[in-house]
Amino acid sequence: MDSAYVFDSEQATKLLMKNYELVKTSGVSFIDKRIRFLIARLFAGNNEIVQPEKFYEINKEFKRQLGMFTALNGNVRASLVGLLMASDNGKRDSVGQVISNYNTLIEAGFKRTEYTYFAAYLLLESENPTLTAKKAKTIHQLFKKDHPFLTKSEDVTTAVFLANLKEENVEKLAEVTEYYFQEFAAKGFRKNDSLQFLATTGTLLYGEKDSKFIRRVDNVVEELRQKGVKIKPLHYSSIGILAFVMDGRKIDSGLVNLIDDLQNQPGLRFGREFVTALAISLYTEKQSGQMSKEQLEGLMVNVHILIAMEQAAAMSAAAAASAAAASS
Repeated sequence: MDSAYVFDSEQATKLLMKNYELVKTSGVSFIDKRIRFLIARLFAGNNEIVQPEKFYEINKEFKRQLGMFTALNGNVRASLVGLLMASDNGKRDSVGQVISNYNTLIEAGFKRTEYTYFAAYLLLESENPTLTAKKAKTIHQLFKKDHPFLTKSEDVTTAVFLANLKEENVEKLAEVTEYYFQEFAAKGFRKNDSLQFLATTGTLLYGEKDSKFIRRVDNVVEELRQKGVKIKPLHYSSIGILAFVMDGRKIDSGLVNLIDDLQNQPGLRFGREFVTALAISLYTEKQSGQMSKEQLEGLMVNVHILIAMEQAAAMSAAAAASAAAASS
C-alpha cells in the first residue's frame, strides 16, 4: 500500500466526462443520462476509455439475439454492455451466455425482470450456472422468510452473488447476512433493499459475523458526515465497500473535491444524492488499488467484481426509475 497516494479528483472527473461523451455519441440511443454516467464510471474507475464502436456492436448483438419481445429494455441492455466490456467479457459468446443464464434463472423460479438480467451477468462467474441458480433461489427464499415484505425480485442479484461463494451452507449465508442487516439497522440505517445489499456485502467480504465491519462502516459514515456528506440509502453499498478498502485509513479531501467537481459538471444535474453515490463508487475503485497484501489475500470475493456488482445494483435502480418515469 502506497501511503503517499493522493487521489486526483480533477483527473477522475475529466476521465468520467470523456467516457460519458463517448457513450453519448456511440450511436446507442434512448439511454437515460444516469445510466450513461454509470457506464462511464465503470471505465473511468479502471482508468480506461470506452470503445464506442465496440459498445455499439455489442448492444446490436443483444438486440439481434433477443428480438423484439424481451424484458430487456434499452437502459438495461446498455448497462449490461458496459459491464461486459469493463470486465473484459465484451464478446459475442458472452452475450449468448448472459441470455442463457437469464433463462436458467427463470427455470430456477426467478421472475422475468431487468434485475434478473443483471443477475444473469453475475452468473458468468459460476462454473455451473444451473446449480448456482438453484442455490440462489434457496437463498432468496431464506431472505423472504426473514423479510417477507422487503424481499422482492430485485434481490435476485444479491442472492446470485452469495450463491457464487464456495460456502455450500445456504442457511449460514442467510444467517450472516441477517446479522449484518440487524446490526446496521440498530445503528440507524433504514431497513430497505439498500441495507440488504450492504448486509450482503459484509457476508461477501468476511464470510462470517464480524463486528469489525460494523465499526468500520460506522466510522466511515461519521467521517463523511464530518466532511458535510449526507448519507442516503443509495450510498449504503458503496460505503460498505469503501470501509473495507480503506482498512482504517482516513478518507482524504479528494472525495469531497470529487463530489464538488462532479456537481459542477453541466450534465450532472440530478441532485447531490446521485452525484455523491457516483463519487463514492469512483473514489472506492481508485482506492482499491492501494489495498494491503493482507487484505488481498484474505478476500473471499474480488473487490473489483464486488464494485461491478454494486454498479449493477445502481444501474438496476436507475433503469427501474427511468422505466417508471416513462410510464407515468
